[in-house]
Amino acid sequence: MLIAMRSKVSGILIKALFAVLVLSFAFWGIGDVFQDRATGVDVAEVGDITITQPQLAREFDRQVTQFRQILGQNFDNEQAKAFGLVDRSLANLVVRALYDVYGRDLGIVVTDAHVRRVIESDPTLQANGTFDRLRLQAMLNQIRMDETSYVESVRRDIVRQWIAMAVVAGVRAPDPLVDPLYRYRNETRTAETLVIENAGMPAPAAPDEAALTAFHDAHADMFQAPEYRGITFLRLRPEDFAAQVQVMDEELQAEFEKRRSEFDQPERRTVEQIVVQDEAQARAAAEKLAAGEDFAAVATEITGGPPVSLGTVERSTVVSDLSALSDAAFVTEAGKTTEPIKTPLGWHILKITAIEPETKATFESVKDQLRQEVQSARSTDAMIGAANSLDEALAGGASLKDAAAGIGVTATSVAAVDQQGLGPDGKPVEALGGSPLALGLAFQTEVGQTSSLVEDPAGGFAIAQVDSSTPPATRPFAEVRDQVVAAWTAAERETAAAAKAEEVAKRLSDGEDLAKVAAEIGATPATSAAFKRDGSGADANVTPELAQKLFAVEQGKAASAPTADGQIVGRVASIVPADPVADVAGVETLRTDLAGQIQGDLLQQFGDRLRQQIGVTTNQAAIDKLF
Repeated sequence: MLIAMRSKVSGILIKALFAVLVLSFAFWGIGDVFQDRATGVDVAEVGDITITQPQLAREFDRQVTQFRQILGQNFDNEQAKAFGLVDRSLANLVVRALYDVYGRDLGIVVTDAHVRRVIESDPTLQANGTFDRLRLQAMLNQIRMDETSYVESVRRDIVRQWIAMAVVAGVRAPDPLVDPLYRYRNETRTAETLVIENAGMPAPAAPDEAALTAFHDAHADMFQAPEYRGITFLRLRPEDFAAQVQVMDEELQAEFEKRRSEFDQPERRTVEQIVVQDEAQARAAAEKLAAGEDFAAVATEITGGPPVSLGTVERSTVVSDLSALSDAAFVTEAGKTTEPIKTPLGWHILKITAIEPETKATFESVKDQLRQEVQSARSTDAMIGAANSLDEALAGGASLKDAAAGIGVTATSVAAVDQQGLGPDGKPVEALGGSPLALGLAFQTEVGQTSSLVEDPAGGFAIAQVDSSTPPATRPFAEVRDQVVAAWTAAERETAAAAKAEEVAKRLSDGEDLAKVAAEIGATPATSAAFKRDGSGADANVTPELAQKLFAVEQGKAASAPTADGQIVGRVASIVPADPVADVAGVETLRTDLAGQIQGDLLQQFGDRLRQQIGVTTNQAAIDKLF
């Protein structure tokens, strides 16, 4: 990416066009709106370009994949929709189409030579700093795109990039903006601090019942009982049905005969290669090898890098276009090299570094594996059959408990469980085995209803029937009196600590000695490291809130702020103004960031104008139907 931009959203069109357009060519080229149009209902029109449901679905899938890399594999499509990824996906396609229409109308042309240079300079398609056609072919195979389509997608990406660069060309953050902002952000301060702990405050006088009752009523949210649900829960797993399945040796023998070739290991060869584009180079390398020179040394001399490893391959794994390589590799002896071989990817010389001979499996060697596979498959079939029978029984009006008994399994009943998996006693409900799916079904299903039979990520199926619900309510005072006393006492100590902190801050601001004040209250004084306004770089218990307060007072003055267990009091010990002259790199980094934000605003306005000029319409019904 040329410059990092801010991302803004206005309606369905994401305005950070530059950030969208100048990402890697390969990423944005794949599945592009100009690619061969898949059949499907149009979800948007950008000028005379249409965006179809399949194109939007592919873009959405890419967005979900990206988010899973950040949020984990449990990030599902429903969460993606809640994150706004449908709108974001459509916005990406619209933005690209807007630039494509604009570039076409301007008559911008990208030469074949320039496209070739861009592709060959892509680091992901290089080996040892040189363009590698094998990597290109592997990438095209992975994304299921032919080379012609890929080249055209890169050509369109270049046009988009040129347009965006022209819009922001010459943008620079002015000194009157950079200098004061740098000084504001980079001023540092140090502070003398001490901590006043809530627990260190004297115990308050025992409250009367009226005070406790009033506290209970005023802080009812602290004494809430959550909603509890009574449920009947059932899991169906293949292992639950394993006892019903018997596999005879004769059956395993027949399975082995049917799948014998599957267990045989064909001959495998470990191969290295030298690849060049010029036949003369290949012949020169072959002559050196024939003269006894080392394969790796010849590769380095001819190509500038070590041999390319093809790993250990089977003949069947080599694609048909490269069959000449496999033909040569599987007739050459171990330790020997082949003559130069021409393929669509260039000229190759192979070296066979190891040979693993073909091996034939025996029934006894795979018998246990076969038994496990057959047992597992039949147990799964039995489970699916049981699940169908369960569904039929439930459709006929049976309770979950009775339907479960009808297929020979037992449903689990839980009288009361909250969304955290805890019972009224505050302990985990062991009967659910910590299953998040059980809790999800329990609180997503209406009371008196039975959920659908759903796939369990842990394997099998799960279903829940919600038998009852006890709504959230404030626990009666008598039930939680001890908790109220503890909470009231903690609140009184917290109030006392805050008052003490204010008193100490005033004394320090008046110039009293920190060590003396700390000794009086039993605190340990400390001096922080230099920190900025957001508290970054601070220690000595300086919190972001205290840092902000200390940046609002003069040197020698004090302030206080709450911490998790008390109050922190700090006095400004020193102030070090930021010096732009001494930090040229930091100033330039800030200037670049500001320029990026200005460029983002320009591109946002440019995108708005393109949208008005070219016209964008969306088919919300088609989008809703797709998702």
